[in-house]
Amino acid sequence: MDLTPLVVSFVTFFGIYLILALSMNLEYGLTGLPNFGKVFFYSVGAYTSAFVVSRLMLALGGASLVPWSAEAAVFREELARSEPWLAIGLFLLCLVLAALVGAALGSLLSSPALRVQDVYLALILLVVAEIARVYVRATEGFIGGPHGLGGIPNPFRFIEGAGPRGLAYAGLVLALAAGAYVLVERITHSPFGRLMKAVRDDELAAQVLGKRTHWVKAQVMAVGSALAAVAGVLYAFFTEFVGTEDFDSQLTFTVLLMVILGGAGNHRGVVAGTLIMTAIDRFTRPSFLALLGLQLPVDINYARHALIGVLLVLLILYRPQGLVPEGRVRTAAREEVRHLGVSS
Repeated sequence: MDLTPLVVSFVTFFGIYLILALSMNLEYGLTGLPNFGKVFFYSVGAYTSAFVVSRLMLALGGASLVPWSAEAAVFREELARSEPWLAIGLFLLCLVLAALVGAALGSLLSSPALRVQDVYLALILLVVAEIARVYVRATEGFIGGPHGLGGIPNPFRFIEGAGPRGLAYAGLVLALAAGAYVLVERITHSPFGRLMKAVRDDELAAQVLGKRTHWVKAQVMAVGSALAAVAGVLYAFFTEFVGTEDFDSQLTFTVLLMVILGGAGNHRGVVAGTLIMTAIDRFTRPSFLALLGLQLPVDINYARHALIGVLLVLLILYRPQGLVPEGRVRTAAREEVRHLGVSS
């Protein structure tokens, strides 16, 4: 029994979900911003990848094909196999472009939305996500409308064999997720991170002290949206297909549950919550059961949703603070006092 596809799928989605969850933790866990439009910024990364790759590869290859056609998808795959540096370069380009577009949209949308109460901010972002999904689905000239767009080549297309190629990509995703973790940790333990927590805990007090709380929220939205867009790029190049059905609002609340389960405000807790939710999501798939030769008397998809619901109820009842609650703020002065106390 070859478990390589299962390992590749689990590790890759864990890395993608971790980046999403860390971005949600910056916004909701540390700043108190309920971003119910997280899936929108995730889709921005995927749509950017699909649009850029589909047009540039056809232009560079001199092919006059409809970008979302099956012939164009095959052409892009063959071109990526014969020109590996082109595929790698496009992947890196999409990462940079998606991060910039995501940050710009996050900052732009936050400007008017952050002047309303949190509940209205959540609703505005949720509506924006749904409007964007419906618009892209109805606009064929963007990524093929309801048909979606395939042929987004894996940057490791030059590696022979689906298993080794998948493992290489999974390792890349995990490395980028680790980089995202280091980034959010540095932000959290910086003076700006302490300002984020001040905005979350008592925004009025922060304003009285002269802090520009709207600017802080806009910066957090920009960083969080950029990270979500990067996760969208990783998803697009892994599945090699982008369709609007992959970006419904359910994903936003799944990511939010990862944060709450692990412990809002604690990045280590978010890692634990993401690991648990990814395991539930990946190991309750029909393909996984088929690999093990198991057959359940109920639809496993409904069982997955029921399991997540039970987990949420238990969490609220017995562990509302999450698996790893947020700790105290670490400052240089506090560390010095602690060090002196230990020394004495």
